[in-house]
Amino acid sequence: MQSPTRPTDRQAAIFISVAVGIVVAVVTTATFWWIYSLTLGPERAAAALTANAPWSPSQGIKAITDAAPNVPPEGRQVWLGSQAWTEGVQAGQAWVDANPNTVNVQVLSGMTSAQVWTYMQQYVSGGLGVGCQYCHNLQNFASDEYAQKISARNMLYLVSDVNTEFIVDLPNWRGNYVQCATCHYNEPKNLEAVGTQFIKSVPDIPVVVDPLDENGMPILDPALKPEEIRGQVGLQDAVLFYIYNYQIWRPFDPADEESGRGSLALTLDGGRTQDQVTINQNVMNYNSWALGQGCVYCHNSRNFTAYELGAASNITNPEAGYNKLKAARMMQLTTWLAFNWTINGAMPYGAVPTALEGGASRFSYRNIDGEIFNVPGCYTCHRGVNIPTGAINQTQIPAGDAGVVVLPPVLRGN
Repeated sequence: MQSPTRPTDRQAAIFISVAVGIVVAVVTTATFWWIYSLTLGPERAAAALTANAPWSPSQGIKAITDAAPNVPPEGRQVWLGSQAWTEGVQAGQAWVDANPNTVNVQVLSGMTSAQVWTYMQQYVSGGLGVGCQYCHNLQNFASDEYAQKISARNMLYLVSDVNTEFIVDLPNWRGNYVQCATCHYNEPKNLEAVGTQFIKSVPDIPVVVDPLDENGMPILDPALKPEEIRGQVGLQDAVLFYIYNYQIWRPFDPADEESGRGSLALTLDGGRTQDQVTINQNVMNYNSWALGQGCVYCHNSRNFTAYELGAASNITNPEAGYNKLKAARMMQLTTWLAFNWTINGAMPYGAVPTALEGGASRFSYRNIDGEIFNVPGCYTCHRGVNIPTGAINQTQIPAGDAGVVVLPPVLRGN
């Protein structure tokens, strides 16, 4: 009988070395994560909780009181700093005491002067991160002498319109409303339309944009395209073109598998050009970065064009069909904002600021009818979070007088 083969000393040494290496690697990795969990782990976890925590009026008020006093235009009062906040609060309370019935209140109808004052102080002033003086003459709160007040009034109409026309009818709506802080997050202007991932990760290569017409057919003739995309444009600007010019050319019908198609559709006869595929992919990346979600949040990974509602449980995300419909609706909202921005309270700039304020990039600015406007995009509200932390949910709105103050019924859209 042949004796079993035994490993040579060299083979045994190699085996022992590999085994020891694996043990050392496992111990080293475990030790690293143990040290990390004791040091940076809690800090990172706390930062993540803070980043995803709902916005609170106290954040905006703290931003105001912690700020250094600003230098206002001639004839205007300071609206930043602890002293400005205190003076504004005192003046507002004095105005309410002297005027228990509202004076020149055009949007927040049905509210008492005290309710309007509390809402404005907490959720408008706090949401924008500016004191009362930003919009008001403290000697006459009813005056419309400052452009910022007219802008704020129109923005309240905007909140009502957005909630009414887009939010409360979203597929699989979860009870989240838009409010001032949903976009502003304690900043009165210069709202960033894109995140740093977009700027760093989308190569600004030249591409040709072939948008779809109202029948869903590619427009190939440059003379028939919008002027801004008649020639080659940078990929970054091509992405924003679709964000601000999105359309649904075949409304969704559960019985029609080809319905629900929009501007970014790739499933056309003959397919699309490589440029269009590249643009589509980067628009999807933009949406993913803005919402902090991967592809399967909206898509069936086995059939990206599908809109299954109540899909089988073996699909990665059975609600993907609803989320895809919701995403398309929200892209239509972004387009609606761009097309209606000039009448909804936005104040124009003379030009794109050379020293961009508030961290904004050139992508936040759009030329509309010859004037420059700072226009929001998906990232403005979401900032890497699926449900914007500046949104307000039904569960956060108490009943009765307190609920009227937290989010007035006229702004809820239902």
